[in-house]
Amino acid sequence: MATPLMNGIDFLFGHLVAGTKQLLPDSWLSDLLADGLLGGIGAVSVFLPQIAILFLCMGYLEDSGYLARGAALVDRPLSKIGLNGKSFVPLLSGYACAIPGMMAARTISNRFERRLTIFIIPLMSCSARLPVYALLLAFLIPKDKPWLGGLALTGLYMMGMVLGAIVSTIISRFAKMKSRGTSGFMLELPALRKPVPRVVAISAWHKTAQYIRKAGPAIVVISLGLWVLTHTPTPPKSMQGESTEYITVSHSYAASIGHVIEPLTRPLGLDWRGGVAMICGFAAREVFVSSLALVYRVQETQNDAGLSGKLLSRMHDLRFEDTGKLIFTPSTCVGMIVFFMIALQCLSTVAVARKEFGSWKPALIQLALFTGGAYVLAVITVQGLRALGVA
Repeated sequence: MATPLMNGIDFLFGHLVAGTKQLLPDSWLSDLLADGLLGGIGAVSVFLPQIAILFLCMGYLEDSGYLARGAALVDRPLSKIGLNGKSFVPLLSGYACAIPGMMAARTISNRFERRLTIFIIPLMSCSARLPVYALLLAFLIPKDKPWLGGLALTGLYMMGMVLGAIVSTIISRFAKMKSRGTSGFMLELPALRKPVPRVVAISAWHKTAQYIRKAGPAIVVISLGLWVLTHTPTPPKSMQGESTEYITVSHSYAASIGHVIEPLTRPLGLDWRGGVAMICGFAAREVFVSSLALVYRVQETQNDAGLSGKLLSRMHDLRFEDTGKLIFTPSTCVGMIVFFMIALQCLSTVAVARKEFGSWKPALIQLALFTGGAYVLAVITVQGLRALGVA
């Protein structure tokens, strides 16, 4: 439902960026203002339709009395993992996007259960992971058996739910009982009634505006920081014969970081270019695909398909610069799927988590635990498959 509006906002900001570049003289500062600042504001704005629709739907269900009944139905199974029925809607929202899911957790009155819900929401496979899953599964699944891809994708979404349940159970079992308080799921079911549109609309408006005030500045700052990393320092003008965008990224601070962390990306089966794509992916998970296409210069080598098709074709031939071995193999792709299934590779989500937790500490613990754990499990997967003879 939100997709047309999100595409419209993305289209609008795309034209604003292009118009700004035309009005301002060609310079690093104009690129910063256009791509960095306006791009960061666009990253905040593109979520607004999804968030507004979520709050409208929740307001409608809450005002009608159905939300309380739905929460009552799932309270018993969720209580087994340390949550209550009110966690159901935030967790379900996390499959679309973790940001509105975290904000939806405000309805949970018990502090421990609210924070635990926010903590595990990033494990739900959000829509931003879908382009990454689609690319990697297309590499692994034979073209004549597309149904296997459907089953695998369904399994990945189910695994997010299972992982969330495991993490929630472990935390709730080891948490100090004095910090948990009394469960917030104690309510009297309200009478079913017709919602008042004006009340629902005003409530959704205030909650959406609160998102802009609280999360917006942090997301813009993070977007600016990532832009600076991937576009500075300015490459020498004497370099010719390469894509300008590729030169910029390959000579940026992000590329330098990619070379530094290559000893960490090698166990995953990736070279420094894959490391740069993972760094870029922290802006948003789906950026990983376009970043791979950029750092591997896909657009300069293939012209017979869309971006994903070009990249998929190119992945079968990409090799390490020093050894000549293939980069993307079945074991590497499976390991990357494991990584993206668990890793909290979305700094916008971290910024919102910080606001909802009220502190940077739990948000950074969440980032380190999920991303670090994803890395370890991905390395174990890649190396384990190779030890079993899988390329």
